[in-house]
Amino acid sequence: MSILSSCLVLYHCGDELTHALRCIQNADVEVDVYLADNTPEDPTSEKMQWLFPGITVLPQKGNVGFGRANNAVLPYLKSKYHLIMNPDVTFDPALLGRMIGYMETHPNIAVLTPRVLNEDGSEQFLPKKRISVHYLLSGLFEGFGGIFRRWRNEFTLADMEVNHPIPVEFATGCFLFIRTDVFLHLNGFDPRFFLYQEDSDLSRRILEEKLGSIVYHPEMKVTHRWARENTRTFKGRMRQIRSVIKYFLKWGVTW
Repeated sequence: MSILSSCLVLYHCGDELTHALRCIQNADVEVDVYLADNTPEDPTSEKMQWLFPGITVLPQKGNVGFGRANNAVLPYLKSKYHLIMNPDVTFDPALLGRMIGYMETHPNIAVLTPRVLNEDGSEQFLPKKRISVHYLLSGLFEGFGGIFRRWRNEFTLADMEVNHPIPVEFATGCFLFIRTDVFLHLNGFDPRFFLYQEDSDLSRRILEEKLGSIVYHPEMKVTHRWARENTRTFKGRMRQIRSVIKYFLKWGVTW
């Protein structure tokens, strides 16, 4: 059994993938790396195999979505911990060892989620609580300020000074550090979510089944490029809406 595995989903990735894999390669622990390739016609994965010997490519038949692509790694996992990571994320080489050390001393934690920073060092303030209608509205209309801004700050804990690890209800899929046995027990992500809310659903299943806590650790930091291109198109916005509807149909609508 290895200590850590990681899976990155490829979909028209650029040079950012090289930076992400370099971070893993330079980490202070050995990592079994898998690339779930949603663009098999693209030569990127072959290039990565040449640049980073030892990685395993899992070619998909096409763009099967984020959750399904991550689930392709399930039959191969023999690690104690598993990292789900976007190809546009980078981090300090010592981070993975620190996260493993923290999980080793806190066996009740199922998922460790880090502080996510922009490239300029500012915080992205991603959701930390369970999604609801008013929290989703806050994301759409926070630019208007007022109650929408207050709701958004509450949703992301931006209105709190968090300087120590705390339990939360949501772990972002851009960098999700999970116990492998928990991920296997859940059979990975719910494949009904093509993109968006698959991490919300996974987080909720972990807590509902009492498989352990989800802990946000503000001293564990990653940088996320986060261009948000998918939500800027009509197709991307509709895909986001469909995922929200699927989530509420599964778990019930909460205001």
